[in-house]
Amino acid sequence: MNVYARFYDGEAVVSTFDDLIDSLKDFGVPETYFDDRHIDDLYEYINSKNMHPKRFHISSRQFFILIKTTAADMAEFKANAKHKNEGSENVKKNDRVSALQEEKYGWYEASLIFKRVIYSERRARYIYVDTPFSVRLKANSPIDAYNRIVEHLQNRQDIDPRSQFPSAKGRCFEYKLLEEIKEKE
Repeated sequence: MNVYARFYDGEAVVSTFDDLIDSLKDFGVPETYFDDRHIDDLYEYINSKNMHPKRFHISSRQFFILIKTTAADMAEFKANAKHKNEGSENVKKNDRVSALQEEKYGWYEASLIFKRVIYSERRARYIYVDTPFSVRLKANSPIDAYNRIVEHLQNRQDIDPRSQFPSAKGRCFEYKLLEEIKEKE
């Protein structure tokens, strides 16, 4: 098991405890830090089964980070980190966007939660209140259903124009295709 160490701009992947100490000294960690207590803390972390990154504080505002890794060198460590970050979140976002734009004409059941501006008598000021809204409607696609709902709510007289509407890509907008209609009327 190797260890990735970082202190300010200095970073390295090392395989032995002595290399770790040398790297930390090269990065600028003060010599006074390497007393018996701190050396024991470092040694204990490296030999533990704990795989979580750990901060080692030098002072109240200075620390270095150690991360256990299977990477053999810095290039492999950076490639693994980049690969992990690119994966799941972008796929989920792209799937959600493509699903919203998929053309399926039919009846949709859609709901969203928006921030409605109302006047609070108790506070004597305007406040934002989470307000759910659900509807069944005909639409060409989920994004069309979303746009129709937002347009409807913005045109209502009882809804303040300062109200805020969620993104169609977010968790506050949900939809379900109830019935697909093959021919438009």
